[in-house]
Amino acid sequence: MISIKNIRSVLKNNRMTSKRIFTVTLSLTLMVFVFTMSPIPALNLVSAAALTNVLVTPASNIVNESANYNFFFKTSTTATINKIEISFPSSFDLSGIRFVERNNIGSGTLSVAGSTLTYTLTTAESVPAGITIKLELGRIIATVEGSFTVSIKTLNSQGGTIDGPTTSGPFVIKSITSSDIADNSIQGIDVSPAFMKTITLQDDATGHAHGWDPNGAQLSFNIVGVSDIISGVSTTVVAQDNIPNRLCEIDLVHPEGFSIVCNQALLDASALTFTVINAPVTPCCSPAISTISSTNENNISPSNMADTSSSASSSISSSPFDSLLIDK
Repeated sequence: MISIKNIRSVLKNNRMTSKRIFTVTLSLTLMVFVFTMSPIPALNLVSAAALTNVLVTPASNIVNESANYNFFFKTSTTATINKIEISFPSSFDLSGIRFVERNNIGSGTLSVAGSTLTYTLTTAESVPAGITIKLELGRIIATVEGSFTVSIKTLNSQGGTIDGPTTSGPFVIKSITSSDIADNSIQGIDVSPAFMKTITLQDDATGHAHGWDPNGAQLSFNIVGVSDIISGVSTTVVAQDNIPNRLCEIDLVHPEGFSIVCNQALLDASALTFTVINAPVTPCCSPAISTISSTNENNISPSNMADTSSSASSSISSSPFDSLLIDK
């Protein structure tokens, strides 16, 4: 015979079993829901690496001047690159952009959207990490002065970012001001010796070989063998400060030399200093400009040299100029 007590015990056990079954079923249902509705994308959310050694070098840093710009950067991720994006400040004019050169990256095309320049490879290219890429682009114009940076990033064929965007080091754009060309700012070392050169001949064996031999009686001299003097081009001026109370003038300029006439005889051991100017020649009434200039940077040519081993003559380059450049 089943007692009331046994019936109660069975019902209690059934309720506990049902509760356990419900709990397990609910847990399994929640697990399935989590795995189906939130499938692991969070594990794929990895930030793009930064490019390194990002550098911009404009060929000219003068405002409103069209110039070539070199862009350098090193990859941080081994990946297949499809595009390189360079974002400029809004003050840069990119409308005339031109491709010039590339290193360590394939050929491609340029496009501009606002202040962002995009270099799209003709064929996406696998590039290892640690590779330095260079792009040289022309006709970029900075329209305002200041210190600027650009940001660069690489993208894959799906438009996803590989490395970057990374900000470059700063570069400066400036105007030419009065201080750049102020009085006394251009000195002798700033002018090419092919344009202007000052030469001194001493009263010694070398000077004699070139026609300079003052003896206290002679009034005229024929200077020869000066390779910087070009007939029909050169202007030659004799310095007077080293010939006190004497007036000497150039009478005739001829190839590699000139004739000099003085109003009084020059004393023995006097030095002769003269400056040769080889400016471009513009014929009268013609727009044509001659660009003839001396290519020999020796002051005195070796021709007609009598004895140079013990010479005391010196060629003083008061204008030994390599280039006429304004510091930008």
